[in-house]
Amino acid sequence: MSEDLSNPNLVQSVERALDILDCLAEYPKGCGIAELSKNLGLSKSTIHRIITTLKYKEYVTQNAENDKYQLGIKLLNLSSSITNSMDLINVARPHIYDFANKFDEVIHLCIPDESFTNIIYVDKVSSENTSRNIVMSSSIGKKAPIYCTASGKLILSQYSDDKIRELLKDTEFIKYAENTITDINVLIEEIHVIRKNLYALDNIEYDTGVICIAVPIFDRTNKIIAATSLSSVTLFNTMDDLLKYKEEFMNVAKNISRLMGYAYYTDIK
Repeated sequence: MSEDLSNPNLVQSVERALDILDCLAEYPKGCGIAELSKNLGLSKSTIHRIITTLKYKEYVTQNAENDKYQLGIKLLNLSSSITNSMDLINVARPHIYDFANKFDEVIHLCIPDESFTNIIYVDKVSSENTSRNIVMSSSIGKKAPIYCTASGKLILSQYSDDKIRELLKDTEFIKYAENTITDINVLIEEIHVIRKNLYALDNIEYDTGVICIAVPIFDRTNKIIAATSLSSVTLFNTMDDLLKYKEEFMNVAKNISRLMGYAYYTDIK
């Protein structure tokens, strides 16, 4: 059993629950409480209390014939979610890499977080041969507010107005840059336009001097699972300049969507 008594931030019960899951992973045919107790050095009562909770939350299942415990379906769902994200990155990377190098711009790949109040940058690609010195606050793994990023607004656009209000009901609309939208009604008005156009813009709304255009990536269920955004700075480009990339960028997203299983992505007009 892993244990770091020098770290005051560790929650012992959580650590023990994770140790139980790690141990069960080594017993695909199941493991009883006595075996878990012996392997982990914990009392049977402690094992029973924790594993009952794990079973209730479907992270563990119990075989009715021999009472042994096995990893549950919930972990498979979590694993699938991680795999889907990795598949998306692997599928999208060659396409956004080629686009970044062709136009000498920065391309992001973004997904929503679980609460749908932020986006997460899961990939960022810049041209290999750029002579520009562009500094942006974005980095892989970083979050940004969903309401003031092109990718975020695009992801929100698949939901009804009421659903968007519900998702953002506890959000503090902070003014990050000169054009940040800080009114939910104004945001929803813009999302109406995004639904029609199938792309979104960030006109200096999150980073000072940074402008973006984002296009959607769909999965096989016709859901927008991600967005890819082309970002530049006003020192080099205007929003009209970015819009010149729109048709080709939408085709990049279309190709990624098809590879993610989206079969009904209509041709870009």
